[in-house]
Amino acid sequence: MKVEIEDVDSCKKTLKIEIPAEDVNTEFKKAYEEIRKNADVPGFRKGRAPRNIISMRFSEYIKAEVIDNLVPPAFEKAAEDAELEILRPPDAEDAIKPPFKELSVKENEPLSFEVTVDVKPEITIPDLEQLEIEKKEVDVPKEEVDDYLEQMREDRADFIPVEDRPAQEGDHVTLDILATSDGDTLVEEDEETYEVGKIPELTPHLIGMILDDEKDFSITFPEELGVEHEFDHLAGKKVDFHVVLPDISEKHLPDLDDDFAKDMGEDDLERLVAKTWSDLVEFNKQKQRSKQEEDLITQLLEKSSFEVPEFLIEERANLQIRVDRYFASEKPEPTEEELEQYKSSALESIRTNWLINKISENEEIEVSDEELDDRVRAMAQERDRDPEKYRKAMEDANRIESLKSSMWQDKIFDLLIEKAAAKRTLIT
Repeated sequence: MKVEIEDVDSCKKTLKIEIPAEDVNTEFKKAYEEIRKNADVPGFRKGRAPRNIISMRFSEYIKAEVIDNLVPPAFEKAAEDAELEILRPPDAEDAIKPPFKELSVKENEPLSFEVTVDVKPEITIPDLEQLEIEKKEVDVPKEEVDDYLEQMREDRADFIPVEDRPAQEGDHVTLDILATSDGDTLVEEDEETYEVGKIPELTPHLIGMILDDEKDFSITFPEELGVEHEFDHLAGKKVDFHVVLPDISEKHLPDLDDDFAKDMGEDDLERLVAKTWSDLVEFNKQKQRSKQEEDLITQLLEKSSFEVPEFLIEERANLQIRVDRYFASEKPEPTEEELEQYKSSALESIRTNWLINKISENEEIEVSDEELDDRVRAMAQERDRDPEKYRKAMEDANRIESLKSSMWQDKIFDLLIEKAAAKRTLIT
């Protein structure tokens, strides 16, 4: 079999294939014999009809059989020998020129055809040691631990109703608010809770109010409030407020002592501090790992240059659109701008997957059955479960393959992090 391969572009190849005449004749002979054995030909007993009669009556059928039996296997072998990774079947989107059904075949002559297919492009991985990431040892200062413990106290604060004094900074007040500007209602809320002091523009008007007090005042908000401001949508506006204050509560924080630690599930305060510190270190390690992986992918994409067929980008984008529409029942059709964003995201996702797979191939990274068993056993022990029953539950939930994939990706990034250089910091 003769094969010539022409590059249409980096993602498309044309295979020119010629099947020798002897192979064609062999298939013709098989087709004739099959029909002679099974076909009813008037005037002849089954299996006795001469070849010329069979040829006249079943000519088109025989040619179709020969083509069907020769062309697909020849294409598959040519693609395999050339180590082409076909991205979609050759009969999709008129990829075959001419289509198989329009091929002609004759005995004693070679069968020639062309197939143009979309293929995965050649992917060259950049020098992994040229990648740079942050590799500093994770450090959690004591101040961060103290802040976290303080937040724990805040989360468990008690709020004691106040009846005998006006509102002061730090109190939590319940407000009915009506805010208007030029006759338009901008805010209308009943029984919303605010901490006095959290909204600087509102604070001086709330301090001094007593239970069931009503008050009218105006505020001109600055042009820049920030997205986390309670009234960010009022930026730059002069707003008239009418507020009613039906409730005042004073915040009481629990003491940071052994009793508090026991409420948090630890033996004493010392153990709570140590556990908190350890948790924050682990949390920051995970943050650093996520940032390292993100930086590595960004650099790999920037340092790699290969195309992705448009049809593949559109397929991935359309799939994501369908998923988004499924989870948002009234989501409209995407705009042109949104569609471009979907396609851009699809392109990045495909390129990332191809890069990761190529690195895995180059570095021969895989997850062994033993490694997978060890991980499942460790997960079962962490949850105080029987390992065999736990694995069976994971298999029933189709989670084994996803766990294996996650372990595989972890091994790839372990290698990338090990090979990457530490990011240089400027000394000022």
